[in-house]
Amino acid sequence: MVGGVRTPVDSGEVTVNAIIQAQGLRRHYPGDGAPVRAVDGVDLSIEEGEAVSVMGPSGCGKSTLLHLLGGLERPTGGELWLAGERVDRLSETAWARLRRRAVGFVFQAFHLVDELTAVENVELPALLIGTAPRMAQVPQLGKTGTEGIGHGVVGIVVKALVLPVGVD
Repeated sequence: MVGGVRTPVDSGEVTVNAIIQAQGLRRHYPGDGAPVRAVDGVDLSIEEGEAVSVMGPSGCGKSTLLHLLGGLERPTGGELWLAGERVDRLSETAWARLRRRAVGFVFQAFHLVDELTAVENVELPALLIGTAPRMAQVPQLGKTGTEGIGHGVVGIVVKALVLPVGVD
């Protein structure tokens, strides 16, 4: 991703209040002749509670940057820090533990377990990190006039009913 980064990191030190910090973050892929530079030297610092938008034209590296920040992809260079911990060198197992404990994603696609209800899909991450089933329950459902919503299986038929029609 070239340009558009809001907050450059001025020194080689990790900002104390930053929840996410990247220094020289790169992700290059093999290409025909020359490598594709999806993310190329991004420096950024995001404070806890700060809202940030990543915007740009199609193919500029937005999704790749978000995948790097969340540990879904590995950088080919640079440093990445989450809550003061350097994470760009973590093993896949350590990244999986960190994602379960501290990283949340909202994907454009559903990424739900078809055999579970919507409520069970919401509770699943808490159960995977060892939260007691009673503590993982979602008590808010049913208190706002939404009784019954989210208790059906989220299989392909349900997905087909809510996906937009005619989207290219």
